Amino acid sequence: MEIIKWTKDLESTVSAFNGEHKFLVKTINDIYNLLMNNKREEAKKLLVEKVVSYTDKHFKHEEEVMERYGYPEEELEKHKKIHRFFVRYVVDTLAPQIEKGGDKEFREALNFIIGWLIMHIKNMDVKGYGEWFKKKGIEVPDKMVEI
Repeated sequence: MEIIKWTKDLESTVSAFNGEHKFLVKTINDIYNLLMNNKREEAKKLLVEKVVSYTDKHFKHEEEVMERYGYPEEELEKHKKIHRFFVRYVVDTLAPQIEKGGDKEFREALNFIIGWLIMHIKNMDVKGYGEWFKKKGIEVPDKMVEI
């Protein structure tokens, strides 16, 4: 079952980032399915090993590309702060909540991650750097980061 469905409105003009976002969406769907099948420990492991670590790599990749192509400094700094907030919140708040709580707390944490990710992609990525790259006629030849 998919708790997140990949749709066109999640696509930016940077294909590598779309691939990275799709990987995160698939991983969250995998976590959700594990949780629904009472495989909490596997779901928790996947969340920590894939979502947290891959998200951090993805954020660094986005930021490096935006810097390389001259994305406006003020917007880049705002984007970086939002990335740092998310990583800190997941590590400092959600991970302990998942560790100490039950399935309800895990689902609440997962719902936060899902909501945040979708809103971030649509509002900061697609409408932010996606539109900016398109307007500037910049095609980013980068490949996806590996986990």
